[in-house]
Amino acid sequence: MEVNYNPQKLKTAYDRLGHGKAKADAMRYAIQQADLNNDIPYMIFFRQEFCNEAIWYADEIDVYIVLPELLSLIDRYPDAEPVPYQYNDIIEDVLYIYGSMVVNSSDYYQIPLEECEKLFDDYTERMVRAGHSASLPYRYRASFYTETGHSAKAAEYFNIFKKCRIDPDACIGCLTNSEIHYYLFNNMKEQADKLAAKIEDGTITCKDDENKYFSLLRLKINYIEYYIMQGDYENAIECADVLKRKNMQKKEFNTPDFEMCAYVYRNPGRGMYLYRNHWHEWEKERDPYSKFISLMCAACFFKGIKKQRNKDTVKICADNSFPIYNGSNVYKLDSLIEYYYNAAKEIADKFDNRNGTSKFIDELNMSFSNV
Repeated sequence: MEVNYNPQKLKTAYDRLGHGKAKADAMRYAIQQADLNNDIPYMIFFRQEFCNEAIWYADEIDVYIVLPELLSLIDRYPDAEPVPYQYNDIIEDVLYIYGSMVVNSSDYYQIPLEECEKLFDDYTERMVRAGHSASLPYRYRASFYTETGHSAKAAEYFNIFKKCRIDPDACIGCLTNSEIHYYLFNNMKEQADKLAAKIEDGTITCKDDENKYFSLLRLKINYIEYYIMQGDYENAIECADVLKRKNMQKKEFNTPDFEMCAYVYRNPGRGMYLYRNHWHEWEKERDPYSKFISLMCAACFFKGIKKQRNKDTVKICADNSFPIYNGSNVYKLDSLIEYYYNAAKEIADKFDNRNGTSKFIDELNMSFSNV
């Protein structure tokens, strides 16, 4: 507990930091100090700030701990005065965070399927209570069931979503990308392509004037994943070229794993550059879905490297934190392929066990066999 508790100074301190872990840690300290001083408005505000930082720039799994605390505080203290920094409607901001959390709950096999569904029920109820259409919760739920391999439930909620009124402030770009994702990963590519053309030609963009190109980036991420699964590396590299030109801090648009894999045939040197600069991040990744994708892409990448090279080794300057470190800079391609495939399979098995489907192992094997 600080002797001279000053929430304004705590905010100033973390605002000086760049996005990421250090800033999130400073926000966590601010939360602790507000709690120790029973400062209800700042107990709410600092948690709100932390969740926004974690979702976009830091460790999203922490949101699953802090957001329930934030919701409980809002429920217990509905008349709490906003702090001077709360320029937006706190309920709307919290619902936005909640939506991100529920749709991404498919990323964490640690959260039981039944618990995810309870989160969706609560989120939907809060959205409707706040005067919103249930369109967004149903759209998110369709995406969740697509990601977990429950195609019948995905279709059920997608059809309900299509019948709902759309909120006036809904982002048509984001909505369209959600539909494209549903069509792509439920074997309806023709419908996906028709919508994609409207984003490609600029007919549909994100509603934020400063971030109109976000729709195009989200589109390319949808398609690069699909093309890698299908073994269509010609189209995957077109997506990678678009993504390469971005310069974004937001985790959502940082896709070196997909890009690495896409470049395996046309520009393997670029692929190796991405691998050497990011393998350590993939090992430390706490989002199991993101880690699965990275490991799967690495397995596919090294399989592609082996198919086109006369040598059966590759040079990687790594330290002893490298998962199969051997004390030299030379590694057998077969060893790299085996390590990354098995590591991806281990995560896939955990997801499929949680979900009660074979979706993850099927996608791993499809991507791997189609290299």
